[in-house]
Amino acid sequence: SNYRLPNNTSPLRYNIELTTRIHDSALGIDRFKFEGKVTIQLKTINDQALTSDVTLNYRQIDITHVKLWYISQDGWEYILLDDSDSFTTDPIKEFLTVHSPQPLNGTYFLELKYNGTLREDNAGLYRSSYYDQNGNVRWLATTQFSSTDARHAFPCYDEPGIRAPIGLRVIHGKQYSVLSNTIPIDVRDSILDGMVITTFTDTPKMQPYLLGIVVSDFKAASLPDYPRQQAYARPTAFQKPVADFIIEAGFKVLQVLEDFLDTPYILPKLYHVAIPDFAPGAMENYGLITYKEENFIFDSSTSPMKQRKKIATIVAHEIGHHYFGNYVSPAWWSFLWMKEGFARFFEYVAAEMVFPELGIGNMYAVDKTHNVFEIDSLGSTRPMTYYVNTQSEISNVFDDIAYDKGGAILLMFYHAFDHESFRRALVNYLHANALQSATPAEFADAMQQTMFDGREPENVQFNASSLLKSWTEQAGYPILHISRIDANCSLQIHQERYLLKSSNTSSSAVTWIIPFNFATKLQPNFENTLATGWLTETSVVINPTNELFWTCDDWIVFNKQQTSYYRINYDTNLWQLNIEALLKNSTIFHEANRAQLIDDSMNNARSGRLEYQVTLQLMRYLSKELDYIPWAAADRNLGLLNILMRGTNKYTTWHKYCLEFIEPTYLNKGIVTSPQDTMSDRMVREIVVNWACKVGSQHCLNATALMVTEVAESHTADVDPDLRESIYCNGLRSASSAVFDSIWQRMQESQDQAYRSELIRALGCVDDAQLIDRYLSTTTETNYSSYFGQERERVFVSVLKNGLLGMEKAINFLKENMDDVNVLYNKGNFGARAISSIVRNMAKHITSESMHIQFQNLMEQLLEKRYLLQSDMLQALEYSSENLMWIHDRGVQIEIWLEQQYPQIKPQTSTSELTTSSTVVMKTTKILSNTMSESSSISSSHSTTYATNIQTTINAGQSNVSSTSSIPANNSILSLTSSTTKNYEENTWNHAS
Repeated sequence: SNYRLPNNTSPLRYNIELTTRIHDSALGIDRFKFEGKVTIQLKTINDQALTSDVTLNYRQIDITHVKLWYISQDGWEYILLDDSDSFTTDPIKEFLTVHSPQPLNGTYFLELKYNGTLREDNAGLYRSSYYDQNGNVRWLATTQFSSTDARHAFPCYDEPGIRAPIGLRVIHGKQYSVLSNTIPIDVRDSILDGMVITTFTDTPKMQPYLLGIVVSDFKAASLPDYPRQQAYARPTAFQKPVADFIIEAGFKVLQVLEDFLDTPYILPKLYHVAIPDFAPGAMENYGLITYKEENFIFDSSTSPMKQRKKIATIVAHEIGHHYFGNYVSPAWWSFLWMKEGFARFFEYVAAEMVFPELGIGNMYAVDKTHNVFEIDSLGSTRPMTYYVNTQSEISNVFDDIAYDKGGAILLMFYHAFDHESFRRALVNYLHANALQSATPAEFADAMQQTMFDGREPENVQFNASSLLKSWTEQAGYPILHISRIDANCSLQIHQERYLLKSSNTSSSAVTWIIPFNFATKLQPNFENTLATGWLTETSVVINPTNELFWTCDDWIVFNKQQTSYYRINYDTNLWQLNIEALLKNSTIFHEANRAQLIDDSMNNARSGRLEYQVTLQLMRYLSKELDYIPWAAADRNLGLLNILMRGTNKYTTWHKYCLEFIEPTYLNKGIVTSPQDTMSDRMVREIVVNWACKVGSQHCLNATALMVTEVAESHTADVDPDLRESIYCNGLRSASSAVFDSIWQRMQESQDQAYRSELIRALGCVDDAQLIDRYLSTTTETNYSSYFGQERERVFVSVLKNGLLGMEKAINFLKENMDDVNVLYNKGNFGARAISSIVRNMAKHITSESMHIQFQNLMEQLLEKRYLLQSDMLQALEYSSENLMWIHDRGVQIEIWLEQQYPQIKPQTSTSELTTSSTVVMKTTKILSNTMSESSSISSSHSTTYATNIQTTINAGQSNVSSTSSIPANNSILSLTSSTTKNYEENTWNHAS
């Protein structure tokens, strides 16, 4: 059944009038009602047959009156209908069809009056609230129309390819003001008592989902050096200058993109608005970007420095949308990557241009590519261009494929061709399709003109269209196998689809058009990322040349800076040469390629393409790694392996191995931030502190526990903002009920949503079963606890990620409270898919057959109640069954290797039973077949106090120090001398080598 509009009429202009009494507490729940009137100037489509119907989209509103008329050439108004019943509705397809008494041909005016209610699920025209300085609830009305919720605020042609200017006026309480896409041209008293009318200039010709409205008592902030930019938030948020950075970022990013894209911004202003209850990270309403509060606020005294990166990239993403998505839109949601992929691309490219000191440009691979590689390696993944029809299908494609893969493919083209050619392609695309919709064919045309035409035919044996289709119309991604094949050490490059289940050969014949480049020992240039060649067939052989030479004894690293979207696997000899070079002097490789070697080796081993002993040997180089990007790759991969190793009988030995390469960097970085530390320094420290505690450094655990206890007892102090989440998480693991309650209360009392999120995740780290039960129960209680929209789900996820106990408690809680969870968690969940998101997270933490069976039974109950989508169940089963197969088939490799490395360690009792592949695979196969469908440091005085107290605690508890911790007993982490660190590193390095 077709959910698309019939395309026999199209809008020329909307005039919208909305009346809200959100300000009026005397009305009780009636304050959440609104009235609306929309007048649409429309025309019939000449190439369609004559029609008597006008079909629009609507959602959850009651139509009270319709009027249809036209104006004759002599200026007379001819009314065709004016009543309350000349229409029909289809609530499933969300169609509102007005029936004319005569065939339509030409231009008409359609007026519809309607009533509605401000929603509670953070979508459409909805209600939000905050507490003022006196503790009173203040309500506001705001919008989130993407992707299909503009129809809730006014009947419209709610499709991304259908545009018209929008005129807006809002009738509202005098003590409130209205923000929208454009500037108000008139504010006057209404005939309604206590109400005013705010009227706005017309928007550009745009899609309905880009309309933004905020009716509130928010306050404004601006900076004289950054014109056109203003920030708005609840008054209590502006007690400090928390919006200065977002205003600066908005101004600088917009300036950079206007220049880079050779296209001026078409509106006179750009507002940034923080909404207390907001589902997505941000929304690109034309001229009125709305944000989740935690993505808006930067307080130089309490925010970690990485918050600057977060805000800079989100601002770059949303302003990128003002060109790709707003200025030129995808013709339909099937091409969602044409706005989200471009926005993700500019998220990093533009942010790097504006804030080069943060080093954001090099982080795309570890932040996004490695992330989407996970889902894109499954057999159930989808291609970037993917037809959708229903509202739920549209919601489901707002995923990592559209965003992260879309951005990665564009970034690959940007590097494989020269930057300027790609930039000119973007400019041509924008200019040719300005204020219109487009398909991938239009983008391919722009690419062809600037990136292909004029090139020598022998250099490029394909066109832009075939290249683009290669990456957008088939699912998954390739892995390149690099091997030496003869006495000349010629390199054979062979491509195949990378699937997590390497035994799956269903797509073995799939090929891509792949740009490649590489660095060698003799030519170690990682800076030039242009394509050296293109792989258009399954395999190709390349020989050493005068320009690019290597010997049989040289290391070779493909995909410089990992700017292209594929994995690499080397033959055994090349892996060994690369690892030897890495262990000897890792800095000869670009930091992005060090991260790539970690991620590729880990995932090749995970999928059975590489022996684990190779990657475990490689990981030991990290004992001398100080840069963030490789540690980010290690963090992601160690996190997965740490989960999987729970299902083996070598979990403690595994932690001993990890501590050997984690502890030297932990010692080097310490546990206190210095003012001169770069963002990279701070982010590395956060990773290694967290891992040092996680793998059993008693020093780390004692230090963090003492810090958290002091904070809990003082009720005023706080820990280092750059280490806050790591310190709270690890310091709470063995916390008393009193300490836990103190930190939970601190979270509840805060209105800083970024701070709350950190504490929510940290509180989930507690290892006490009763405290976990209490923590989970707060998410289904509405009197005892206070949470913002998506925070309940975050509580749940923080618990399930905390080991076997956390998973057990999470499964039982969801089983017993699924009805409440579905209602309460989904109120703030974008697309109302909280349970699907939770289930996919849970699947990645399954490490035993008994847990798998419990999880399977839980999903069947959720599916029966329609709380879970079949597609998500399919994906979850793929994750969980793959975990069990890994433990049975590949976990053994690590167990044997660990036993060889640490023979003195006696075998331990398994923390959970090993599963047999036959039982799990049979059960899983049955299910699958049935379900196919500038942060500040701690002050000097605090540092001294912490150092003294921590030292006392550690000295007092030395008898309890884990055997895996080799930190000298008489050294505090806050006062370790460089010589101690150097000697310890040398000892560890000698052992690792």
